[in-house]
Amino acid sequence: MYEFKKTEESVLKFWEDNNIYKKAVEKNKGKKKFYFLQGPPYTSGRLHIAHAWNNSLKDIMLRYKRMKGFDVWDRAGYDMHGLPTAKKVMAEHNLKTKEDIQKFGVEKFINECINFSKEKARIMDKDLWRVGIWMDYENAYWPIRNEYIESVWFLIKKADEKKRLYEGLRTMSWCPSCQTAMAKHECQYKEVEEDSIFVKFKLKGKDDEYILVWTTTPWTMAYNLAVMVNPELDYVKVDVGGEKWIIAKGLMAIFLNNYTDKKYHIVEEFKGEEMDGWEYVHPWHDKIPYFDELKQKYPKVHTVLLSSEYVNLGAGTGLVHCAPGCGPEDYEVGHRNNVPPFNNLKEDGTFPEEMGEFAGLKAKTDDKVFIQKLDEVGALIAVTKVEHDYAHCERCHSPVVFRATKQWFFKTEDIKDKMLDMNKDVLWVPESGKNAFDSWLDNLRDNSITKQRFWGTPVPIWKCECGNYVVVSSRKEMQELNAKNVPENLHKPWIDEVKIPCKKCGKDMTRLPDVLDVWIDAGCASWACLEYPHRKDLFERLYPADFILEAREQVRGWFNLLMVASTLAFDNASFKNVYMHGMLTDIEGQKMSKSLGNVISPYELIDKYGADTLRFYMCRTNAGEDIKFSWEEAKLKYKNLSILWNLHSYLIEYANNLNINAKEFDVEQEFDVEELYMLSKLNSTIKDVTNLYENYKIDDVPKLIEDLFLELSRTYVQIIRDKVVLKPKVVLTTLFKVLYETVKMLATISPFISEKIYLNLKDKFGLEKESVHLLEWPEADESLIDKKLEKDFEIVQNVVQAVLAAREKAGISVRWPLKEAVVLTKDDAAWEAVESLKNLVMLQTNVKDVVLMPTMKGATLQITPNKGQIGKDFKQDSPKILNELNDEIMKKINEEGKAYIGDFELTEKHINVTETLPENLVASDFRYGNVQINTEITKELEQEGFAREVTRRIQEMRKQQGLTRDDKIEVSIVSNYDLSNWGKEIKTKVGAVALYFEDKGFEVSNEVEIKGENFKLALRTL
Repeated sequence: MYEFKKTEESVLKFWEDNNIYKKAVEKNKGKKKFYFLQGPPYTSGRLHIAHAWNNSLKDIMLRYKRMKGFDVWDRAGYDMHGLPTAKKVMAEHNLKTKEDIQKFGVEKFINECINFSKEKARIMDKDLWRVGIWMDYENAYWPIRNEYIESVWFLIKKADEKKRLYEGLRTMSWCPSCQTAMAKHECQYKEVEEDSIFVKFKLKGKDDEYILVWTTTPWTMAYNLAVMVNPELDYVKVDVGGEKWIIAKGLMAIFLNNYTDKKYHIVEEFKGEEMDGWEYVHPWHDKIPYFDELKQKYPKVHTVLLSSEYVNLGAGTGLVHCAPGCGPEDYEVGHRNNVPPFNNLKEDGTFPEEMGEFAGLKAKTDDKVFIQKLDEVGALIAVTKVEHDYAHCERCHSPVVFRATKQWFFKTEDIKDKMLDMNKDVLWVPESGKNAFDSWLDNLRDNSITKQRFWGTPVPIWKCECGNYVVVSSRKEMQELNAKNVPENLHKPWIDEVKIPCKKCGKDMTRLPDVLDVWIDAGCASWACLEYPHRKDLFERLYPADFILEAREQVRGWFNLLMVASTLAFDNASFKNVYMHGMLTDIEGQKMSKSLGNVISPYELIDKYGADTLRFYMCRTNAGEDIKFSWEEAKLKYKNLSILWNLHSYLIEYANNLNINAKEFDVEQEFDVEELYMLSKLNSTIKDVTNLYENYKIDDVPKLIEDLFLELSRTYVQIIRDKVVLKPKVVLTTLFKVLYETVKMLATISPFISEKIYLNLKDKFGLEKESVHLLEWPEADESLIDKKLEKDFEIVQNVVQAVLAAREKAGISVRWPLKEAVVLTKDDAAWEAVESLKNLVMLQTNVKDVVLMPTMKGATLQITPNKGQIGKDFKQDSPKILNELNDEIMKKINEEGKAYIGDFELTEKHINVTETLPENLVASDFRYGNVQINTEITKELEQEGFAREVTRRIQEMRKQQGLTRDDKIEVSIVSNYDLSNWGKEIKTKVGAVALYFEDKGFEVSNEVEIKGENFKLALRTL
């Protein structure tokens, strides 16, 4: 079995000792460029298995491009800013809140974050290298460096110059745990079951008249400032037990029948537009002091507003609670009607002291308390459970709330059509990725870019009390603006000390204390990793990126920010080709998580089966689809790689024994059909794999290469076991040629085993190049491709498998010869294939003859009517048909495919055919028909079978003694069963110089029973 641990350790050392990666890069310097842009993983810990999968896919394409002669830009890179790092550092020092960080010391905290990021980046460099991922780690881009920060500031400056940067008060998703605003792309939606409530609001100046509202967020009732109705819907005023409730007519019956047992009748009916401006009294009007103040300042507070876009009959009452400070849709309607986004939640999601008896309650968490308080004032009508998608923080997975906060935004909604147009020129694999990205862009909102945290790229905006502001793009620009206290490190808290004189009033401008959304760092990577704008040469030669690759969730993340950033900066797309993979789940399809205990470390897989197996197994998953991790599948791929290893060992062993230099391949040799087939299969594979790589269809490649070397092992090697001695040069040079080119292709996917096999071939046959990874990509010789021959072999191998399956049914080992196999087929291509290659079927299945027939041989057929189908097709006429359907007609249907009874056509579906074979025949199906084997064993066949069994056992004895093919032996066979007729055959097969059918007293002996016959086998080494 292939020893992967020993191999991978030695190959890693070989690469490092001989600088193989650097040599692979240097050999293509100055040639046609290929710009790969690394999507930065977070430096928040060790490599996890999704990272290994993701980066292996990238490495596969980079290795291919290097072998194709491209000058590949492969700079590694990481995300370092933001909450993932901050949370880890906070946990290390037991810091829970922003206040804790301030007590700890912001400067000390930032230094801890910097050190943590550097340390983890170096660890991840080593982890990725261990998986065989070749990138430029020495020059990896780190967003914590000043140069990178200035590349990000370049974007902010550009956006400002293009009037696409603005500050606005907006209702934002907010994570109370992380205590920061969240952009749309940072929200993950989960289906949850929660309380929804029906509440009545008393109409102002009306006795016992109420509007009924519905909401799924009870805590937001404290910020209710309006009710929305659809102007086009029909509404009714309903008398319910003396109170008059107003509800959408289309929802009245459903609501009243489910939530009240009181009698009701309709008093009045009207359109929603008639309710415009109706005033109501909030149930907590005397508990929340802000309500009166807001009403005086904004007259439309606590009135009915019209909204056809956000009110429908899908659920609820047709009257929707509106809190402009608690949701983007509510904000939009409020803004249109001059109703303010009132929301004074604290950063941790708690209500402040100014909210009276609600002070200290926590948004979302305390929903049941808010429901109770509505009940206490008589406003609650009903509580019901509802399942819906709710936004959660992608970092800490807490449910988000809403806050009305001032943030800075990129203005992008009005340029989404430009981005959609640019996306038309991008190649997406799979194609569904393009559709998903189009959908995201089509619904694009202005991106908030600011975060209220400490660890991140500082927002490069300085503001003055007079209202003036300036956006700065570099330390150099600060100095040109006569800034004071320009620091060496551009992070907080040092950057906060910088003061810039205001050109408008002369006072000092102070930096906005926020940091940038970490996604902005990643979005700028397309030029920041090229050191732009500090350097122009790399940007001008390489930009935009030729290739990016990430998981499908990056449609709303990195892919989105790359497109937005490059459009704002340069009015173009920053990438040309995208490969998108799915997510990693366990075998049941559940997402891997520590809480479920189903997380797999990449090192678990590497320690068990090797890094090559990880890559070979995981990278064949269909693009865009999830991989259900299976240890059994991983084990199978390891076994298949072991087959490849054994193939190269077989080649070297026979080349040694027969003294053949197998690399001396001559296309003009006299090949038999099996060589022509393997050479055709090889060149077809090279052609197909090249085409797949050129179109970035990485996932389809591993199977093609695997099929090639498995076919080499399971078909070609089986055929040439005897031929290798008779035609050694043809066999071994063919074997070398196929194996050599296969290893070149496989080097992109499984670089360790490919390298080791190549080095062994290099040592044995004097190959020139130092490493397989310094070779050029193979080119297909199309003159050797014979698709018909490949199809014929495919058919014949299908027949072989069917014969072997029939043998298994009969319990007869393939070592025991059989008289014949009958192939039953009506398919012309199958008939021709078997006829031309019948000798290969005989050889591989150990049968003495292969006979082709169109129909079943020796079977007794019982044909009966299929009454169910006849009844279904002919209904009332079926009794008549069944009465006339005799044996002769049914036989005709079976033989000719159809027959008629009067005007009614009957086909094979109208009969049932049961076939009974004689006892000595066993059948098995294949794709184009059926095979039968004759299991009757004659005396001659029996003797041959025993001879094969004895031969195998003597060969096992040789192996147990550690003998090579060059070692000469004498053999003795003692048994009551006479094998003298087969002595010469056995002697040749086991490599003996003498064979005796008497006991010679040889020390190495073994007594075995074979099918009831006893044999004493012994050997002596000469």
